[in-house]
Amino acid sequence: MDIREYLKEQADLINDKIREYIPSGTPKKLFDAMAYSLMAGGKRIRPVLIVESAKAVGKENVEEIIDIAVAAEFLHTYSLIHDDLPAMDDDDLRRGKPTCHKVYGEAIAILAGDGLQSYAFELVSKNKNISSDKLVKVINILAHGTGIYGMVGGQAADILHEKENSFDDIHFIHTHKTAKFIQSCCQIGAVLSDASKEEEEALKNYGLYIGLAFQIWDDILDEIGDEEKLGKKTKKDREKNKLTYPSVYGLEKSKNIAKNYVEKAINEIKILKNPEILQEIANYIISREV
Repeated sequence: MDIREYLKEQADLINDKIREYIPSGTPKKLFDAMAYSLMAGGKRIRPVLIVESAKAVGKENVEEIIDIAVAAEFLHTYSLIHDDLPAMDDDDLRRGKPTCHKVYGEAIAILAGDGLQSYAFELVSKNKNISSDKLVKVINILAHGTGIYGMVGGQAADILHEKENSFDDIHFIHTHKTAKFIQSCCQIGAVLSDASKEEEEALKNYGLYIGLAFQIWDDILDEIGDEEKLGKKTKKDREKNKLTYPSVYGLEKSKNIAKNYVEKAINEIKILKNPEILQEIANYIISREV
């Protein structure tokens, strides 16, 4: 299987569903900004992980959970809009296109991110196929993984620890900023497919490990990646004296650490019924050029 081609096909399917769920209303500029950022591109890894994690433990009808996968992409897009703001990473380009605040202004960009965040949870709560008990658990997992004990906390630490240089600091940042959300998506796939406790724990561990590998590889690409392929400026972490694995360990050791996390991730999911696609995704994460 060509995992890149497979992921592209899955991303196309997710994009079709995102178009169905994009909200509309007044003021139009706010909704336009939300739609602009949602459809600006991306590999849709987080929603794909929800679907593929569910498949890995035997779920066949993934159509009934697709809106929850879409909600995860709404949350991811909100985080990107805010991450690009001048007060955060101050980026003018995202996926080769002007960032939301460059097109719609900072105030509308902030509100577009806020709107996507809240609407994601509204979207999950509207699902009619999943029991209310499961939906409450999904909402809890998503909120934890993207909130103060997850992504938001990690982003704050990333800002506050720009000049620190310890393993504990960098591990905290990578775990919370990126890995916790990815872990949440894998766990949600388990919850939505009636996985056993052992299977759910395996998917949680898998998500954590590939999330760490994902962020380390992003740090590496910021150092050596092609700006045209990445669709954004590189070497920004170095310019801002950000705490990254390459800045602490160097490129080669960082690559080895990422590969080790991928090996641990693959080992975790050997107990699942259909682990093959998730194994391919894990390997893909540390082969990305863009």
